[in-house]
Amino acid sequence: MSTPRIELKNVSKNYVLESGNEIKVLNGVNFSVASEDVIALLGPSGSGKSTCLRIMCGLLEQSSGEVLANGQPLLGTNYDVALVFQSFALFPWETVYTNIELALRPVGISPHEMRARVKKAIDLVGLEGFEEAYPRELSGGMKQRVGIARALVMERPILFLDEPFSALDVLTADTLRWEIVNIWHSKNTSVQTLVLVTHNIQEAVYMAKKILVMGTNPGHIRSEIVNDLPYPRDDKDPNFRRMVTKIHDLITETYMPDAPTASATAVTSGATTIQPKIVREPPIETLPNVQISDVIGIVEVIFDQGGRADIFELALKIGKDFGTTLYMVKAAELLDLVDTPRHNVILTELGKRFAEGDINSRKRVLHELFGALKIVQLSSNLLRTEESLRVPIDTLETRVGEWLPNENPHQIVETLIAWGRFAEYFGYNDDTKEVYLDVGQEPTV
Repeated sequence: MSTPRIELKNVSKNYVLESGNEIKVLNGVNFSVASEDVIALLGPSGSGKSTCLRIMCGLLEQSSGEVLANGQPLLGTNYDVALVFQSFALFPWETVYTNIELALRPVGISPHEMRARVKKAIDLVGLEGFEEAYPRELSGGMKQRVGIARALVMERPILFLDEPFSALDVLTADTLRWEIVNIWHSKNTSVQTLVLVTHNIQEAVYMAKKILVMGTNPGHIRSEIVNDLPYPRDDKDPNFRRMVTKIHDLITETYMPDAPTASATAVTSGATTIQPKIVREPPIETLPNVQISDVIGIVEVIFDQGGRADIFELALKIGKDFGTTLYMVKAAELLDLVDTPRHNVILTELGKRFAEGDINSRKRVLHELFGALKIVQLSSNLLRTEESLRVPIDTLETRVGEWLPNENPHQIVETLIAWGRFAEYFGYNDDTKEVYLDVGQEPTV
């Protein structure tokens, strides 16, 4: 077997936050990238996809484990890689031509070769006629074509794509996916290998030969799926749909399990087996990073559909990607407003009553449901240790970091406050940077 282009061996990555807390965003990641591979790193936000990409680029250093490039330890920048960003990252004061040319200036090639390479890249991505245009004159799709051309002009064997289509409309994204696959497949460039970061299942199935499904808390490789569908791929083909469904089921099982994974050992007394009562300590919940208004909105949508929806159809209905929809549903499930057998989302009786209620009755219900969460109870107990019923937000973040060591405590506390304000459970004073227990006191002006 040939030496992999890139190989990650038991790679982990930790970050130290401003508060001093350390969080682990990747744990024990193992996979390799071979020449001619098209790999998709698939998973929701927080699964470490982009962190993996940056480690392979040499833009980030792993905390532990080993990263190899062509069989040798990667030290610093990986010069086999060109990267296409999600956010276009164009200089607004430069023309299309110059934005592409700027990538080559540090390389030290002749002006003649530079012009030839820029012209070739412009031709490959269909930017002819736009050479003198500025980014403000371009649509989102055309801006991303500039980003792709800027990566291609480097003539590197590996092209990394970090959610390059997520900011584009559906039709433009479909067109660019096809064009990138066609550029790779045509062998008209130096690009031999593609690595794509995405949260879009259909995108991964359309483009990738190997799909790495990533889990969270911390990020890890949940499953590796070989996709041997022939190119060009048709999303209406039954085999394509079966592959999408297979990955849907795997992700649903991972992020919305039908049953808790707890067990107890039976005790045998004489001829009688006594099944012990399982006592579960309530877990400390991770609050999905979504707005409570979005949770209410998704409950209303499900209610309007008769109280039941398929989560994948639901994502299309609300116009959100699957990962975002998944987190919104998880938040509703955390609050006991929905149940999620397989990939169905069903309103509970409480969820139906909630959907039928006015704003004040919804707030009363959320106050009770929110207050039942373990993380809310722990936070409330912390606030009650102070006579003023308030603590600095940094103190709460520190404690959340201790309760949930693999999470970002700043993000969790932001969500805790946002939900708590709506539920009239917590308040926050941005002037004093203090979180307080909402017991009906007048706010400090």
